[in-house]
Amino acid sequence: MLSQSRKAELSLLLLTFIWGTTFPLVKTALNFSSPFLFLLLRFGLASLAFWVLFSKKICFEEKGILKAGIIIGIFLFFGFGFQTLGLKYTAASKSAFITGLFVVMIPPLSFLILREKVRVSSVSGVILAVSGLYLLTRPKGAEFNVGDLFTFFCAIAFSLHVIFVQIYTRRFDFFTLTFIQMVVTTFLSLPFMFAFETVRLVYHPYLLLAILVCAIFATALGLYIQNRWQKDTTTVKAALIYAMEPVFAAVFSYLLLSELLGWLGILGGGLILSGMLCSELGRR
Repeated sequence: MLSQSRKAELSLLLLTFIWGTTFPLVKTALNFSSPFLFLLLRFGLASLAFWVLFSKKICFEEKGILKAGIIIGIFLFFGFGFQTLGLKYTAASKSAFITGLFVVMIPPLSFLILREKVRVSSVSGVILAVSGLYLLTRPKGAEFNVGDLFTFFCAIAFSLHVIFVQIYTRRFDFFTLTFIQMVVTTFLSLPFMFAFETVRLVYHPYLLLAILVCAIFATALGLYIQNRWQKDTTTVKAALIYAMEPVFAAVFSYLLLSELLGWLGILGGGLILSGMLCSELGRR
């Protein structure tokens, strides 16, 4: 019989696998849709699906739950918003490794927000990850591009999202929190879509597939898994599991898009992954 914490860790590993598959899907889908419109469709459909399945479990009467859901939802929006925008300008595999930096950012941000002590292993992890980021974003001698910058901002937002999910899912109903996050992301996508992009939508079967997979599996199911199970393990263990996301993404980017990072890119990605593991294993 598996313990509750073991079930949580296996569930989060499944979630990480699902998220890893979405990088090449979204990268290709952006050939047919502008980024924030894609985000609007993805989270709008996810919100609808989640409401249809769990409307009887969603309740807004608990004091403070709406505020908590909005806070987490804002971090979620900026995480996915910057990530989706970044994928328009950078490789899917590179985006995944830069996104993975959020694992390394959790210790210093946890210190600022929760006053948790920052260990030497965390500092070592940051040094390794930053070194890897330099190599990864210069695999062919190219400068750090705007897509990489957007994705770096996405990593900051996701690290804050993980921290506040850990805080609030231990205090409030996770069904309601999950639904609020998706609705907030949906509604925030609308003004950003008109303010920061030329709205574009070209029908293509691949775009429809990407929206369905990302909305149902990576968003509705994915956020359900995260909000249901992350509270049953520690932030450290959850972050360690999330460190596998760029590895899964790199594999699927190669299989679906034939993306090759080159030796410098592979070395950079390896250093980032080493930094993630060093940062988290050293804190156990």
